[in-house]
Amino acid sequence: MSSDKKKINIYEYYNIDLVEPNDLPEYMENQNNYTMHQFSFDYVYDQESSQEEVYETTAKPAVLNTLEGFNATIMAYGQTGTGKTYTMEGFKYNNHDPQRGIIPRCIEEIFKYIQNCSDSKTTFMVRTSYLQIYNEYISDLLRTERVNLHIREDKKKGVYVEGLSEWAVRTPNEIYSLMQKGASSRTTASTKMNDVSSRSHAIFIIIVEQMNQTDEDGNENDIPRQIKVGKLNLVDLAGSERVRVTGATGKRLEECKKINQSLSALGNVIAALTDAKGNRNHVPYRDSKVKILLDS
Repeated sequence: MSSDKKKINIYEYYNIDLVEPNDLPEYMENQNNYTMHQFSFDYVYDQESSQEEVYETTAKPAVLNTLEGFNATIMAYGQTGTGKTYTMEGFKYNNHDPQRGIIPRCIEEIFKYIQNCSDSKTTFMVRTSYLQIYNEYISDLLRTERVNLHIREDKKKGVYVEGLSEWAVRTPNEIYSLMQKGASSRTTASTKMNDVSSRSHAIFIIIVEQMNQTDEDGNENDIPRQIKVGKLNLVDLAGSERVRVTGATGKRLEECKKINQSLSALGNVIAALTDAKGNRNHVPYRDSKVKILLDS
C-alpha cells in the first residue's frame, strides 16, 4: 500500500507453489520471479485501519449528501467471510464501542445533524425500512410474515417495493432496536468459509425529510415551505463464493448460484459505468433486483 493510502500493489509470483519453504525469502525478493500489478482507489485500508477511519474517509460524505436532500448508497461488496457485516454493523450498537460499524455511525451523524439544526422553523422526520433479497425474493425483515414483495414503478413515487413497511423513528436507539429485530430474521447459514454466512442481500433504508418554514413577508398564514428529502441505502451484500472452496451442495448450492448471479449483474453495471473508453452503450440496471432498488 502506498504512503497516501490511495494505491495497492499486488505481486503475482510464478510457480511459487513449487518453491521449497527455506528458499521462499530469497525467491520472493528476486524481481524476475514476479509481476507487480498496481491499482488505484479513493482510499485503501489495511489490518491496522479502524472503524472510525473507514467511516470518516468513505461513508461520511454520502451521509452528509443525504442530509442535503440527495439519495446515496453505501455498500459492502466482496467474498464471503471477509468482514462485510462487521464493517457495516460492527459487533455492538453501543455508541461508545470503537468497533461499531458504518451503519451505527451513520445514524449518529444523522441525529447529531437533526439536533443541531432543529428549531421553531425547521422540522425533521426520519423513516426506516429493512428488507432482504434472498434467492431473488424480496421480504420485509421488520415483519414476521415472509411474503414475496414486488418492485413497482409509479410516475410520482418512482421505483418502490410494494408493501414494504416504513417505521417513523425519533432516536438512534429506536433504529438500533429495529436493526436488531431485522438482523435476527435475516437468512444465514454455516459454510466452510464462514460460521455465520449471510445468504441474502440486506438493505437498511433511512429516509430523512427536512422541512424549513420561511416567513419572508410576515404573513403567518402564507409561509413558504422548503422540503428536502434524502434516502440513504445501507447495503450488506451476501458474499461471492466459489463452490469448490465452500463445498456448497443442495440448498446452499442454489443459494450460491443466486448470490453470484446478482453480484455478477452488479459487477456488469459497475464495469459499464466506469468504462473510460465508452465501449458500453448499455448499462444493465434491470438485470438484478438489487440494482433496481439501489438506482431508485
